[in-house]
Amino acid sequence: MSPHWEIGTASEGFEPIAPHALASVARIDPYIVWANATQYRDLGGMPHGRIPIAIEMKQGGGTARQFAQEIERRGWQSWIWMSALYRDPPPALEATRFCTAHVTREFYARLGTDLAGKFERFTEALAIISHADGPVDRVPASHAATHAAAGNAIVGICDEDVTFTHRRFSEDGTGTRTRFLCFWNQNDAADTAATLGYGSELLKHQMDALLGDVRLSVEAAQTAGGARVYAFAHGDDASQPVDHDAPLPMVGVQLKKRCRSMRDAFGPCLDAEVLDAVRYIVQRAREIGGAACHALVSVSAGNAAWQQDGSSLIESALDELMDTGACSVVLPSGNADMSRCRGALTIAQRAVAELRWPVRAYASSPSLAEIWFASNDGAPSIDVQIVPPGGIASAWLTLGDIATYTRGGEAICTVVHLGRGARGNGHMILIALAPTSARSGLRRAAAGEWLVRLRNNARSGVTAYTWMQCDESSGDTPLVAPTR
Repeated sequence: MSPHWEIGTASEGFEPIAPHALASVARIDPYIVWANATQYRDLGGMPHGRIPIAIEMKQGGGTARQFAQEIERRGWQSWIWMSALYRDPPPALEATRFCTAHVTREFYARLGTDLAGKFERFTEALAIISHADGPVDRVPASHAATHAAAGNAIVGICDEDVTFTHRRFSEDGTGTRTRFLCFWNQNDAADTAATLGYGSELLKHQMDALLGDVRLSVEAAQTAGGARVYAFAHGDDASQPVDHDAPLPMVGVQLKKRCRSMRDAFGPCLDAEVLDAVRYIVQRAREIGGAACHALVSVSAGNAAWQQDGSSLIESALDELMDTGACSVVLPSGNADMSRCRGALTIAQRAVAELRWPVRAYASSPSLAEIWFASNDGAPSIDVQIVPPGGIASAWLTLGDIATYTRGGEAICTVVHLGRGARGNGHMILIALAPTSARSGLRRAAAGEWLVRLRNNARSGVTAYTWMQCDESSGDTPLVAPTR
């Protein structure tokens, strides 16, 4: 079948949200629309179990804790599950509205009935499949009494690659005692973390025992005259003590990794996993150090594509946590080369402007682009048109349109133009391309220059803020074509 464009509107409904439920989800996550339009082809395949989502409860409605209690009271656990981080929060977090849940497809069917009017917005944790199906029984924090005198501050670390075995995280010169009081590995498929729902949790005495075992193995190997065995740190000598200045105790989280096909796609943040991680650190800090214990949290993972105004769901959720006084959170500033992917384009009244998007070849991950418009200007009167390299231009897409460029029944390009959605307060147009690698077969987007045309129908100028994923290591960056 030859390539062609298919265009629908949100009012007709779309998977997985039925038309009658649209009123309950006015701020739709455009990435959910793309994921379902492509049958999750770039996200590890169609999910069959639970999917993690991050939620902002309706302003003026219930709290996250009240919603978790309602799930238990009404027996909804078969299709929506919330962890103890939200069911049993410390007093300082009882009034918070942001939370996470692990849902089946039935969740979407309930949006227009049981869940109507409950949510301000929610985002799906793309490329992550949940294994959460934990018991709702309360499990006491067995480590709380052990470290009750930890002090007034605890350092929290959230990273995809953090490891408690690194000697820079040791509290002694030999590297056999860790500063981590507890450590949550979100990736452990054993799912033994009580009440957290997924991953596994290690306490300090367990980590110290593991470090001691490794130290004994190192010493035995060196005594036997074998090859030199190096310590856990990159290049550090295990035989040399490291001086420390009374370091603060730590709580660590190794964040859930994306599926392989999305690891090179600088797209949306894993909102649910990051929020869970910070909530875990705050809750453990309170259990360990008391109600006055402040968590100093470093999050070394984030989103390269979001609108840079602090209105994304995860940033709003972290702001809410910091407003309680329970924690301070530091987010990464990003790689300097990523600035090549950003730009701003002012479109005059009744004018058309063009963006040239250089899409890299041999990419096994999808290519993503976001075009944002300020939220304080009302709904922008903007149409968008996409021209593939050597392909067929789409019709002009207006607000509310969802378009797919298909070849052989496979979606090559998806355009979601739904206005103000769940990813931020501004109005966003999402453009998502299939991978360009040859192994993708028929479902392979063309590498080269894609043209994005924006038509301003208003009587005043408007500024578009763009993020277009390209090869940030090369000189190819999005270019603004002459206005016409």
